[in-house]
Amino acid sequence: MERIVLGLILEFVGLHLLAQGQAVRRAARAFLATAVRAEGEVIALRVSRTGVAQRPRPAHVYLPVLRFRTADGRVVEARSPVGGNPAPAAKGDRVGVLYDPADPRDVRIDTVAGHGTTAGRVLMGLGAAVLAVAVGVVVSGVW
Repeated sequence: MERIVLGLILEFVGLHLLAQGQAVRRAARAFLATAVRAEGEVIALRVSRTGVAQRPRPAHVYLPVLRFRTADGRVVEARSPVGGNPAPAAKGDRVGVLYDPADPRDVRIDTVAGHGTTAGRVLMGLGAAVLAVAVGVVVSGVW
């Protein structure tokens, strides 16, 4: 009975990770479908805590603040929601920027990681792995 309950919990977690990964990939693809490219500069890095407890301090992600000129000539400064640890770029770096022309403050650095689709794939891979463990727990009784 315990392994069935554990299997159900793992299945729920795996399905949740798969759904989150798909949602991240869908949002990234929608952004990329309309995004416009510009040249920009990283003017700052903001620290965002992930909430994951690590010793001796919480984990964090560096989110780049970008300055760029839109196709219609406006200068925009905006923080990317996609970052990393280590930082995806250093302060002062010139980078390619992708932005939403309807909302130029919606920006990403123009890299594979910056597009956001990689994060979705990682979440989906983790979800599939957790589902495989769930099946193993229930079917083989391992645990």
